[in-house]
Amino acid sequence: MRLLSFASVATASLAAGVLAFQALHGAAAQDAPKPSPSRPGFERTKELQQFMRKKLDASNRILEGLVTEDSRLVKSGADELATMCEAETWRISKDVMYRQFSDDFQRVTKLLGESAQAGDLDKAMVRWVDVTMQCVDCHRFVRDKLIAEGKPSTATPSRK
Repeated sequence: MRLLSFASVATASLAAGVLAFQALHGAAAQDAPKPSPSRPGFERTKELQQFMRKKLDASNRILEGLVTEDSRLVKSGADELATMCEAETWRISKDVMYRQFSDDFQRVTKLLGESAQAGDLDKAMVRWVDVTMQCVDCHRFVRDKLIAEGKPSTATPSRK
């Protein structure tokens, strides 16, 4: 009987956790009010939703690459996330903390791509956990701080 390596067990556990998170997030997103053309910021909201969906697609490619031990797939997803970090759509706020989250995400995404390029999937898996944590932490900040406190952002200019 072949013993599973730590990396295999950790990858499987990570995959299960990410899939559970996505399933719960998807269910919560379905319950959220849908944007309507009559609501302020509708086009920007729709654009951000499409952008976030592309980030999830790239993230799924990374996860698939880790699970199947396909470093090219991991690199492809990491490169797409890194490219998306440079898009104007990415910059939803000028808040200093938001910029720090964004910079940290860009840094760990590039490290993930470098690990995949080197064929070091164990290190790439650890980097993927870092990337995922950056996503969750930033989304928590945006929900709890920027949206809850109504801080001005480039996404929703304040009205007078």
